[in-house]
Amino acid sequence: MNQTANILQIAQPLSFDDLDKPRLSNYEYLRITDLTEIPQPLPILKINGEMIAVSGDIFTISGASKSGKSAVTGMAIAGALTPGVINDGLDSMEIAANDQNKAVLHFDTEQARHKHQNNVRSILKRAQLETCPPHFLSYNIRQLDIEEYQQVTDDICEAANNDFGGIHSIWIDGGADYVSDTNDQEKSNEVVKYFESLAIKYETAVFIIVHTNPGSDKERGHFGSQCQRKSGGILLIKNDGDYSHIEGKMLRYAGANSIPQLMFKYDPEKGYHVGSGIISEDDKAAAILGRLEQLAKKVFGGQKAYNYKDAIDNIMRARVCGIVAAKNDFKLMNLHSMIIQETDKNWRLNYEYNNEL
Repeated sequence: MNQTANILQIAQPLSFDDLDKPRLSNYEYLRITDLTEIPQPLPILKINGEMIAVSGDIFTISGASKSGKSAVTGMAIAGALTPGVINDGLDSMEIAANDQNKAVLHFDTEQARHKHQNNVRSILKRAQLETCPPHFLSYNIRQLDIEEYQQVTDDICEAANNDFGGIHSIWIDGGADYVSDTNDQEKSNEVVKYFESLAIKYETAVFIIVHTNPGSDKERGHFGSQCQRKSGGILLIKNDGDYSHIEGKMLRYAGANSIPQLMFKYDPEKGYHVGSGIISEDDKAAAILGRLEQLAKKVFGGQKAYNYKDAIDNIMRARVCGIVAAKNDFKLMNLHSMIIQETDKNWRLNYEYNNEL
């Protein structure tokens, strides 16, 4: 075959079968190589100099009811409304400065409107603002049907991005409320993916505030499990009586041990929570013992006596926890002689441990 014939053969048009075949070039935009130009994410939230939340990613703040999740959220939002200054905030917590007054979006699915407004006023007071600035957009969507949540959130984000030249951060106070059933795997995956899409589309961080299961540090339902898998990190908020503190959990951009356990408490004079330093190992031990003493008094006080099984059942009811946590508490009470077993094999409060019990 001569050279002309070879050229003609090569130049033959593709068949319809060839057109239907997948081509790698169609997916080149998804490929990552060592030479792919990727802009580095911007740090949105730092603690102790470590990146906690960055642009293009989601982040979870979790804790039990009334543990202080909204307080930590309010601290960060107040900083986002200013050049990054968090007045009376947690030690070493930093929020990205918002010099260009980009939109700060907050969606609340849980609070009554009057309580929501009180929270907004606390944020403004902490930020030393007399009234709500235009770029602080806080919406109470509890009155809407759950099926409307995503569309309304979408519309507001798009409009805010257009009006303010970008979005600094998005705060979803009650992320699990975007699904009817937190154990619905398909819907939970869909909603978490939706929050991811917002972070990527607007090059911002989306903070999802969720509850933990009663008596557990596990985020609620399959929705919480998916938040664990997909979040760049989780801050767990715990309450220890008058004080609350944060713990780093599953941090993608920092080691959990590099985040100190920062304490905060409510200041009635200022009308909001304020930072109270770093919890020490001695503080932790004292807090645990104090909680156990109160639990022992609640379960065994008033001359109550129980066999082991009934004692565990009563601890579970008092703490609203699972059997493993109840057994651990019983073990520690016994170890510290808060309770004693007498000749009838029943367990009672040991009044010699602490006269106040």
